Amino acid sequence: MGRIGNAWRIAKASWAVLAKDRELAVIPVVAGVGSLLAFAALAGPGYLLLGGSDAVETSNVALWLVVAAATVAATWVSAIGQAAVVAGAGQRMDGGDPTLTTAYATARTRIGRLLGWAVLATVVSMVLDQIEQRLGILGRVVSWIGGVAFAVMSFLALPVIVFEDVGAIEAFKRSSRMLKGTWGEQVTFSFGLGLLGFVAALPAVVVGVGLAATGILPLVVLGVAAAVVWVVLVVAITSALSAVFKTALYRWAKGLPVDPAFDADELSGAFRAR
Repeated sequence: MGRIGNAWRIAKASWAVLAKDRELAVIPVVAGVGSLLAFAALAGPGYLLLGGSDAVETSNVALWLVVAAATVAATWVSAIGQAAVVAGAGQRMDGGDPTLTTAYATARTRIGRLLGWAVLATVVSMVLDQIEQRLGILGRVVSWIGGVAFAVMSFLALPVIVFEDVGAIEAFKRSSRMLKGTWGEQVTFSFGLGLLGFVAALPAVVVGVGLAATGILPLVVLGVAAAVVWVVLVVAITSALSAVFKTALYRWAKGLPVDPAFDADELSGAFRAR
């Protein structure tokens, strides 16, 4: 319960920072839409050109490469958005007044680095997916452990890329060195933030399903539209909160000033092996 409580306090501190620059919460929305469009722009035509369902049935290698390329593109767009929020949060903690323009301007200078990160993340994801498919129950266990390990050890990779201008592999190494032996805090925060987002989105989903169940077309459209908009907002805010926390955690580890909303003991706890 202590760690869950700490995750909740960190989420509130992250919100206190985000509330000063709420326009930063728009970035994950744009990035999310952009990611979907990027994936569809590559995967859709590739799927059709390679024979559609026939390519799937024959495990077409070319189709696999198309999916990989589409995933890289989607991950790249998402990473650019996350990097922009990280940059904006860093500008705020430096005493500045970030805007969408200044946040994106910093992210644009790391475009190449972020592409490398998207490739690395996609390769790891696809390797773990292959392990899961080929090794049955053991594969699922190994894939899950590997996924958690990569997520935790790369927790600060994007701040490292943004603030230190290094490549994907070096960013992963530096992040893992900073977080070595402290898995619990990152896992708990991520779980706590995900749970918070789920609880926040649940009422909209319930209302949307209820209206859809009436069978009355205007209410169905209204319910679905309202649920989608609300869920998108929740996902955007939780994504922005995660980026703010990563920024604060990175800056604290580097001895840089963080927003007063963050408690030093809570941040130091993230680097203490439990």
